[in-house]
Amino acid sequence: MILKKRTEAELSMLLVAVVWGSTFVIVKNSLAEIGPFLFLGIRFIMAFLLLAAISWRQLIKAPLSTLYAGSFLGILLTVGYVFQTVGLKYTTSSNAGFITGLSVVLVPILYAAINQIKPGFNTVITVLLAFSGLFLLSFKDWHTSLSYGDMLVLVSAIGFAFHIIFVDRLSYRHNAIAITSGQLLFVGLFCMLVGLVGEPWPFRFSSSLIAALLVTSIFATALAFLLQNSMQKYSTPTRFAVILTTEPVFAALAGHLWAHETFTQRALVGAVLILAAMLISILSRKKSLVPHQQTGQI
Repeated sequence: MILKKRTEAELSMLLVAVVWGSTFVIVKNSLAEIGPFLFLGIRFIMAFLLLAAISWRQLIKAPLSTLYAGSFLGILLTVGYVFQTVGLKYTTSSNAGFITGLSVVLVPILYAAINQIKPGFNTVITVLLAFSGLFLLSFKDWHTSLSYGDMLVLVSAIGFAFHIIFVDRLSYRHNAIAITSGQLLFVGLFCMLVGLVGEPWPFRFSSSLIAALLVTSIFATALAFLLQNSMQKYSTPTRFAVILTTEPVFAALAGHLWAHETFTQRALVGAVLILAAMLISILSRKKSLVPHQQTGQI
């Protein structure tokens, strides 16, 4: 029975990785019709309303401390999603997927810095691999600089890394659905306010834009977080994280199939190095020093 539950849990997270990876290209295509802040505002408010409809009793009973914790985590999540979504306007969905995945590598580095712990040998190796991969993926030759879009997505990876660290510190003290809902509501309200002030409201919502909002809010946000909260107890953080390292692969595959994005040989080597760094970071980490890891969502 336990093995069956673990299999179900890990298959569910593989589904989440497919959804998150696929939505990079969906979001990128949607930005041709709507501003990034309005898109995120609508997406996260819809996701919050769905969770609220399912678990409104738990939200009503949640103490103010859960609201405060959720708001703080929401700030970090906002940094991750805003820079990622804006960055998608200026880079490929494939690049965004792999660069966002660097959050897995950044977690032990930032965690060591916060706790004044000397980084281990494995951490140094993963950093060198990851940033070598980033260089090859983002720099077309030896004379170009990091593209604007790739730089924004790199900032988002840092935001997601901090989010992972503080989720590990705070989430166990609060109801999982309540603190998740608080984060989603914060991101939604902040982005909606900025979007209404600084971006034009779409003249019309095309069927593809509506579909993108539904897919990202229901499947990539509300359902994905619910699956994580409910299924992780049947497996281990390491096994889940390994499964989620497939997210950039699905992002690259979706970019190739739907947006006709291609990898040069140089970029392909860079992508492989980033994946290797992510796997080494997860498989070699010490549970006593590094919090639970996950890749950067979309």
